[in-house]
Amino acid sequence: MDRRDFLATAGGAVVAATSAGVPAGAAQLPAGQVLPASPPPLRLAMAWPDAPHGPADAAHRLARRFEAMTGHRHRIALSHAQGPDETADLYFGAAHDFSALHPSYAYFAGLPGSSGLGADGLAQWMAVGGGQMLWDDLAASHGWKPLLAGHLGEAPPLWSRVPISGLGSLAGQRIVATGLAADVARALGAEPAGGSFATAKAALAQGEAEAAEVGGLVTSLASGIAAVAPHATGSGFHAGGTALALHVRLPVWHALSDADRAILEAACNEAYQLAVADAETHAEIARRVLSTSLGVTFAPWPGDVTEALERVAEATIAHVAAHDAVSERIDQSYCAFRAQIGGKPDARRPAAMAAFPQGRDRSSA
Repeated sequence: MDRRDFLATAGGAVVAATSAGVPAGAAQLPAGQVLPASPPPLRLAMAWPDAPHGPADAAHRLARRFEAMTGHRHRIALSHAQGPDETADLYFGAAHDFSALHPSYAYFAGLPGSSGLGADGLAQWMAVGGGQMLWDDLAASHGWKPLLAGHLGEAPPLWSRVPISGLGSLAGQRIVATGLAADVARALGAEPAGGSFATAKAALAQGEAEAAEVGGLVTSLASGIAAVAPHATGSGFHAGGTALALHVRLPVWHALSDADRAILEAACNEAYQLAVADAETHAEIARRVLSTSLGVTFAPWPGDVTEALERVAEATIAHVAAHDAVSERIDQSYCAFRAQIGGKPDARRPAAMAAFPQGRDRSSA
């Protein structure tokens, strides 16, 4: 009996048993009392079209895990959205997707160049360095509670139709780049093509872009981008990679019980650690598949691109840091923590160490 036949047969048996009445010995509710209604399904919008692999699969796994951890008191219905959906209860994507609201969201997704913290460093800043408190404050001003919930992998190459041999190869090229990487690409002479990690392959396939960054090697393999852009160069614009987050609309977050908030935080933390482990463990396997089976050509950044990218990335970050008092506070915390775990002061922003955040953890705020 196949799965569909089993479900049909079992479903019929359940209906028959229900219509026959309550079995003898089964617990019955007092007269006039009804079972409490289950809360309506939470609507989760994700940045990627539904697929059995890649970030969309991670969103499904997180949703099912939260349902199981709450004993299925909560249910989550998933759908695709081009960006943060104002009607959704939850949104799964990169904090870059909120950059139109404030440029400092980039700190919580990934900064360009070597200034970006890797997956472990970012999680540490969030957990013990004050990052979560600052993210909570920023996102609350726009109606959301954010939680780290995934990662696209470190050292994401720039995928392109033709080889990148130097800065001249980038001149005039339309590049799909998110967050502050779009500003970096523009300063390097390229033309940001708009779009996102989720739309990069389609943009390349339709001739709307010549290059794109979609994530580390595991994410890149899952995206299928090698079929339309067989050249993988350098470590992309975000050397530390890009983190994914679950954004919970504040009214929904406040409506959850303390226990369910803790469960959701635990599910997101588990999802983040799983994504990091997957990206690190399978990166070399993905590289072999991409090169031997799909004919991808890997190359390091040309020297002039490396130098220019670092210089432009630092200038771009400094510009965001000066955006307003919120940006300045986030930047000081970030730089101070990066210097702390790096074992040496940040010579570019020496005042940052004095601003290293102290105080209670507000990860559940």
